[in-house]
Amino acid sequence: MKKTKKIFVKFIMLFALCLICGCASQDSAKTAETQPEYYDFEPASDIKEGRKNIYVVLKVLTSQYWQDVVRGVSDGGADCGCNIYVGASVGESDWQSQQTLINKAVASKADAIVLAPANSSAASEYVKDIHADGIPVMLVDTILNDTDSFDTCYMTDNLIAGEYAAEEMIRLLKEKGVSEDEDAGIAIQITSASSQTVIDRLAGFNRCWSEKAPENWFVLDEVKLNNGDSDAAKQNCIDFLTQYPSVKGLFGCNNSSTVGFVNGLTEKGRSDIVLVGFDYADETAALIASDDWSVSTVVQNQYDMGYNAVRTATELFDGSKPDYKFVDTGAVVINNGNYPEYEATLNQTGENK
Repeated sequence: MKKTKKIFVKFIMLFALCLICGCASQDSAKTAETQPEYYDFEPASDIKEGRKNIYVVLKVLTSQYWQDVVRGVSDGGADCGCNIYVGASVGESDWQSQQTLINKAVASKADAIVLAPANSSAASEYVKDIHADGIPVMLVDTILNDTDSFDTCYMTDNLIAGEYAAEEMIRLLKEKGVSEDEDAGIAIQITSASSQTVIDRLAGFNRCWSEKAPENWFVLDEVKLNNGDSDAAKQNCIDFLTQYPSVKGLFGCNNSSTVGFVNGLTEKGRSDIVLVGFDYADETAALIASDDWSVSTVVQNQYDMGYNAVRTATELFDGSKPDYKFVDTGAVVINNGNYPEYEATLNQTGENK
């Protein structure tokens, strides 16, 4: 590993190389005997004859983050009078399963599709053809490379969110007493090699890190992949702590990566390590609330992503055009100092974490 800060371009090149080398072993961790090929469409609203049918294709279903998206599209369907069907791939980088689900939606005469693309590049041309055939396509969470292939995208501005994470990492390390003259490594794990969301968060993080972190604080060359597998994410954490004694901070680029870091740290009792992640799972919230740990997370408005995607689809049915191609639904850092206020807003709205 290098003990100098990485410039933006070099980091991305190293990141891509690490992913290419690591994808095969991680993607094979699950087998057909332990999980379904994909989660087929199930109703997420009351189904009534004569209403528009909106098919929602997500990356996964088994996390609080994606369950919030499901609540959003479900409530949107109820308020806008649409039938909502939700399906998902099992692995967060599994575009092939998403393609199967999209084909099923088209065959079922979907009036609109809401998609959280698992692969921003591979999905672009495929979805563009569907969109050109007259089916409205709303994106949530992750954008496609080709802006002609969809109507509107509701998501976090992930470059900015990555910068928030880097700034919080620097703050927590200093609060923890890590000297600016000390060698301090930052370990990163991600869920997908092909998500533009992940790429943008890393780019934002590294851009801010290069500008603001002390010279002796560095990002590890190795980036570990978990493909949304919580067990793999936990093991990645343990491996980082074992392989790199100089690690002082961990950065989880998404919910499953963050939870994996949380579980690894708690199992090893490593409260000396700083963690900054994304989203607000119960495991993450517990460590944020504890004075024994140095944990923060960047939270998004994933409920709004789902709700607004359905609302916009119904406006398109009525002939309206979206005002914007990309809508930033916002992000905020939650830490030990402000989590009570955030919890209060969750309780007031009735929304889950």
